[in-house]
Amino acid sequence: MRLLLVFLLTADAPTTLLVPPFSHTLGFHRVGRFYLELYLGKDFKIADPEGMCGAKMIEEDDPSTSRDDHILTLFAVNSGTGQVIYNVKLVKPGIFPSPGSDSCQFDRPHGICCNPKGDVYIADTGNNRIVRLRYTQGRLHWVSVLDSCLKAPSDVDLDSRGRVYVADTDNNRIVIYNPNGTIYAVWTPGLERPTAIAVLDQNADYNEYGINSAVVIDRNQTRIEQLSLSGQIRRQVGMRRIGFDEAAFSYCAFDRHGNVYVTDRTNSEIHIFDPNLKYLVSYGKPGEFNSPRGIVIWRRFGQLFVNETEGGQYYWIGLDAYFIGCYPPEFNSGRPGTTIAFYITETATVTVIITNNSGTKVRTLTPPHAQRPGEVLIVWDGKDNDGNLVKEGNYRISITVKPTYSKQKYIFKKELVGRVRRVPDI
Repeated sequence: MRLLLVFLLTADAPTTLLVPPFSHTLGFHRVGRFYLELYLGKDFKIADPEGMCGAKMIEEDDPSTSRDDHILTLFAVNSGTGQVIYNVKLVKPGIFPSPGSDSCQFDRPHGICCNPKGDVYIADTGNNRIVRLRYTQGRLHWVSVLDSCLKAPSDVDLDSRGRVYVADTDNNRIVIYNPNGTIYAVWTPGLERPTAIAVLDQNADYNEYGINSAVVIDRNQTRIEQLSLSGQIRRQVGMRRIGFDEAAFSYCAFDRHGNVYVTDRTNSEIHIFDPNLKYLVSYGKPGEFNSPRGIVIWRRFGQLFVNETEGGQYYWIGLDAYFIGCYPPEFNSGRPGTTIAFYITETATVTVIITNNSGTKVRTLTPPHAQRPGEVLIVWDGKDNDGNLVKEGNYRISITVKPTYSKQKYIFKKELVGRVRRVPDI
């Protein structure tokens, strides 16, 4: 399947992820070392970036307007210097703290998570602990150590109840804490050195289908697992399952539809899976990404942020789509109809219309409707809108596919075309 997708998607420029328009970014969709050091000061050095997170902070939101709803506060881990880099709206940057093992210090931190209330947690890997921070009034503040009895914790995430999920790497487990810091649960069976985790529970904001699961990366960054929120492993996908002999799956995130995005620093790609962890597509290549690591998806608008070796990039979630074929490609009155097959890489709004040789619409096969990603099969019974079998001749199948995140100002769509023929009866 991966080889087929590569062949078909390279026939045209891939649009699984979209570069936002200039009017939205002023040309800064990708930021490298030069601009980061210019922005953060000449003494700042990028050194082994790792996890990142982001949220629309409640205290910074202006409820009187929607114009600022897309502006997030992002936190990115600069592991080599033991620091967290963040933005205060679009006004100024912040850096916290200095490297070390005392309070307000980190040693080779990795994963980080936050929520709109300003709670921030970081996996302080070298110090074997999880640290709680607080973002308020445009600054990060040290709060407390959540747990200092871990072994090289690598990632952390929050659910809608404020529970904290920790990838306790060298203990081969996931530890879950209540908001007050007490242990809620421990997941151990089947996990091998988990290094990243993403959680989406049914009460989370912008969870379109009420997904209730966790995704964990383990086995030295070569395997992805889907777990229930009670800790049972539902599905496992290794790197060879999606066509790789080598991979370094780094971090993961859910989109609004429960699809899973996984960064791969070895292959410089983002791999995308459906809510059941079925592989959909990969996006990127060396040069397009430079060893991507941390990833953030703002599920409300489909904004995606990813950091890489020497900077970071900003995308909108789009989609790719291609026509597979009609089966059979010809039909008659004895065996009328055909099955239309196409493939989409993201949940989309789909419309299918049948026209005759003169361009006249004979059938609105499907009105605009939400379609889950993957292979799509739609049956046409060979009849027109009045319920009559169409006349002999050639018919055009027009499929319009739009991302559900599209806005009127920035309409993006894919147009797929296929053909089928009504032949004489034998």
